[in-house]
Amino acid sequence: MKSSISYLLVLIGFNSFAQFVFDAQGVPVDSLNTHYGQNYLVLDPQSDRIAFTQERGGLSDSYLDARQFNGQEVLLFTDWLDTPGMVSPMGFQGDFIYFNEVVFEVGVYRGKVYKTRSATFKPQVVDIPFFENKSPLQSGCLSRDGKYMIISMESNHTYGVEDLYVAKRNLDGSWGRAKNLGLQLNTEFQEVTPFLAEDNKTLFFATNRPGGEGSFDLYSTVRQDNSWRNWSVPVNLGQKINTPGAETSFTYRDGEQCAYYVSSQDSDGYGDIMKIKFKEDIPEEEQELEDELVQDDPVVLLEKSKEIQLKVVDSKTAFSLPAEMITKDESFIRANGVFTMDSLTYEEVEFKSAGYLPKVVALDSALRVGENLIALESIAIGNVITLDNVLFKRGTSELIAGSSKELDLVVEVLNDNPGIKILLKGHTDNTGDPVKNVELSEERVRAVKDYIINQGVNAFRVTGKGYGGNEPIASNATEATRKLNRRVEFEVIEE
Repeated sequence: MKSSISYLLVLIGFNSFAQFVFDAQGVPVDSLNTHYGQNYLVLDPQSDRIAFTQERGGLSDSYLDARQFNGQEVLLFTDWLDTPGMVSPMGFQGDFIYFNEVVFEVGVYRGKVYKTRSATFKPQVVDIPFFENKSPLQSGCLSRDGKYMIISMESNHTYGVEDLYVAKRNLDGSWGRAKNLGLQLNTEFQEVTPFLAEDNKTLFFATNRPGGEGSFDLYSTVRQDNSWRNWSVPVNLGQKINTPGAETSFTYRDGEQCAYYVSSQDSDGYGDIMKIKFKEDIPEEEQELEDELVQDDPVVLLEKSKEIQLKVVDSKTAFSLPAEMITKDESFIRANGVFTMDSLTYEEVEFKSAGYLPKVVALDSALRVGENLIALESIAIGNVITLDNVLFKRGTSELIAGSSKELDLVVEVLNDNPGIKILLKGHTDNTGDPVKNVELSEERVRAVKDYIINQGVNAFRVTGKGYGGNEPIASNATEATRKLNRRVEFEVIEE
């Protein structure tokens, strides 16, 4: 790790809510780090217990192990690298520890939240209504008072890849539906490893959005009201913590002056647990924020509301578009692209606008009272559109179930615009043999092309090319960012 120490203080302000001062760079916690990778770090706020995931090779059905390190109880969640899926701790609540698990079943990833007493290890599924995570990654945290769960996942209404969601514990101990924390916080990139401070307002998380020091940087933000969708502009924690590597899992215990996090910098690509000294000042406000998250399923609130607006816009300019909304029974046309929902009668609807790729939107609690933007991609010549939900079984050109829904939209736009031709582009990450990567990307392009042609589109309108790992859009340093490079796109080449 870096040995130089700067005596310049780094001051981070949170809209008058909090201040953090770091007086030196982080140092590795040698008693916890091993030659394996450490990740997904959480602390017990009531004791000195600590939990994290350790990445190992091999195959095993056992992934929880309790150990002692220098008198400190450590729970190790083992992530077996040769097994699809992952496991990560979320936090402690009394005798229980909550954790995430993602498995790979029938060609898709499925995430769940569990809780267990570490002494007996008998996991129980935490029932979160309508919970769905389609990503191979899932991380999260519990609030200190146990009232809130912040979860990083890719659900039906994420704005990019993994977004941050909040679920609230009801008075009877059950959990409400997970609610997206909104566009002010979530981006088209990944937001992972959240940590909610004791005030239940100050939130730390890692993200690979542009403008950081490395592949993943740590940021902080503060909840501005009781909606859980209005946040201060996220602030980068700075170069004392963030490096050209990847930093995640920022956490600390109240009353202590040391924070902990995970860094991959100077550790051969594997995460090391780090600690850093800080000073914190979170001033008390005259009035605490009251929580307005409904205790019941948020769909109930949405069905009662008559103020939910869906506004169709251009994805690049955000200008409104004349659009059509199509349900299973009828359709509606609005010149201003604004549709008001009296109730959420339909599970999903399709939005169309001339010259744009249609989009199917599920109607659930990710929609909020007020304006919700539905961004459509232009099919103008030269525009490249990524098909985010066209997925393949690992290492093959076999399409995963569910990919047809987005491909059917491509077929629809080709049928609606008989003059256009498209170029399909297949991409992989840079791991493995470069020649085989190009071959795999070409096979996947052929699979997509065959599907489109089999739906009745003339073959001369669809060409394709595989690029292997030669055109990355994100870092290949970690699996989290390599995932972004494995993609299928299409470019309009003639209209």
